[in-house]
Amino acid sequence: MPLRKILVLDGVTAVCRFRDDGVLMEAQGILPQDQMERLAKFAQWYRRMVSGNTDVFSLFSQMRGWSPSQGWIVQGDMKTVCSVGNMVCMFESAQGSLNEILQALGEAAHE
Repeated sequence: MPLRKILVLDGVTAVCRFRDDGVLMEAQGILPQDQMERLAKFAQWYRRMVSGNTDVFSLFSQMRGWSPSQGWIVQGDMKTVCSVGNMVCMFESAQGSLNEILQALGEAAHE
């Protein structure tokens, strides 16, 4: 799924695909290039942190289904950043549909 198909969803301001080392592969949106690169690096770092935490939680709780993590969401008053796989998206919280965006990210991440 091209990034433009995610970018046209309501409220989306930026969408990126990044490598496992956090290097930006492609990006679409209104953020300048340096901010897109920082968004990709943040997403890679945050994904690693979430994965580590879910692995430990799964180990100590002995509850199935927590690991591997499928993605993450950080939501503020005005903006939300979410990621699935090696895709990350930033959108206006009041305008975007989290479910719709996560579904589109999931499809794009598994192509």
